[in-house]
Amino acid sequence: MSRYLNKKEHEILNTIMHAEGPVNVTEIIKARPALTTNIVQPTIRKLLKLGLIEVADIVIERNILSRRFQPSADAPTIIQKMFVDEYLQFSSLVSKSSLFSALEEADKNPDAAQKEIAELEQLLKECKQRNKS
Repeated sequence: MSRYLNKKEHEILNTIMHAEGPVNVTEIIKARPALTTNIVQPTIRKLLKLGLIEVADIVIERNILSRRFQPSADAPTIIQKMFVDEYLQFSSLVSKSSLFSALEEADKNPDAAQKEIAELEQLLKECKQRNKS
């Protein structure tokens, strides 16, 4: 299991990452009714500590100050590092080619898959050039 985020934490991060703008705890709970304030609040603190989200602004709702959150500028880099760290834990058990194959099978959008394949072919070409030198 992940050393970084559990399923509920991932769900909350996903909600914030895919929101149309900054969201507060109430909006997260509206988007994910199975969650409660007691689950969301500590997760927000953890996501802030990991640098995945940031406070976008503070607004007044019904005479109560409320923080709204958005993904941090570094979130994609941090998520990529987390993914690589997780992969390294299992790298002796799963080859890169079988990982790629599993990721490709999981992609259900053929157009996006073709774009990814073209990008990967370019990446492989660049890797081959670097390794020849």
